[in-house]
Amino acid sequence: MKRTLFFLWPPPPPDQPQLSCPSFTTDNFLVHNTTMKGLLGAAALSLAVSDVSAHYIFQQLTAGGTKHGVFEYIREHTNYNSPVTDLASNDLRCNLGGLAVGSSTKTLSVQAGSSFTFTSDVAVYHQGPTSIYMSKAPGAASDYDGSGGWFKIKDFGPTFSGGSASWDLSTTYSAEIPTCIPDGDYLIRIQQLGIHNPWPGGIPQFYISCAQVTVTGGGSGNPGPTVSIPGAFKETDPGYTANIYSNFNSYTVPGPEVFSCNGGGSNNGGGSNPGAEEPTTTLVTTTRPPAQTSSVPSGCSVEKWGQCGGSGYSGCTTCASGSTCNETNEYYSQCV
Repeated sequence: MKRTLFFLWPPPPPDQPQLSCPSFTTDNFLVHNTTMKGLLGAAALSLAVSDVSAHYIFQQLTAGGTKHGVFEYIREHTNYNSPVTDLASNDLRCNLGGLAVGSSTKTLSVQAGSSFTFTSDVAVYHQGPTSIYMSKAPGAASDYDGSGGWFKIKDFGPTFSGGSASWDLSTTYSAEIPTCIPDGDYLIRIQQLGIHNPWPGGIPQFYISCAQVTVTGGGSGNPGPTVSIPGAFKETDPGYTANIYSNFNSYTVPGPEVFSCNGGGSNNGGGSNPGAEEPTTTLVTTTRPPAQTSSVPSGCSVEKWGQCGGSGYSGCTTCASGSTCNETNEYYSQCV
């Protein structure tokens, strides 16, 4: 049987995403074929792996006008760019392995009322809301496992216009530290919920990271409502079960109401927005894609949770070993 094996050399540096088929560049790969020796041309490689990985990692924090290093103040989880899907798992707090690395993560001092920004390695791709939460540590943030209450300080939901929904899909998401919260150490948690694979036929996906901060100059407010994670999200939540492909004309972001120091809900935690990183935004409208018009040669594979089919999809349709291509609806199939 003819087989084509792909080897990554040299490997990417540790602060860069670890590339895998189908997402890579020809400069980093040598290809060995049992029936053909040597290096395949860039054109052949491009055809074999035209699909791009659609997952992302929130890995950098900007505050006070400084963009800090990869995983310098954000806990480096062990899930790479894969999502969390188990609503009962503690991994929903800070991702897989994120509770075990607090001691090796720095804690950044931030002023109440100041802005901060999470930056991902690539732009968020899957349609769905992004939310930012905070939880006060009983002591040092580095020792905190996130088992206390979480309050939400910002939501990024869809915009509806002319019968279509547009999502703010970006590499950067900014919010402000509420001016009235007490001083002390906190975890700041960003969560992007991909609902492109609708429940119950599919499984929505949580992309999560946690930053460690010390808040100074705060007040005596009592932020809330607070929720426990896991426990804040349920399979019956309208924002979890929403189908963006059918009669999608309203949406409620899962989780509690956004906390505001002024009382009631709002889209942010109060304060001004100096020093925030200017976001790079893509507005994606949910519409029916055109019919598929091209095919992909054999030799590629899609990682678990990646797209492997659907109307208009022209990428790789073969799932990596251990996964199978599951059709959620006519628009989307996914390796599970």
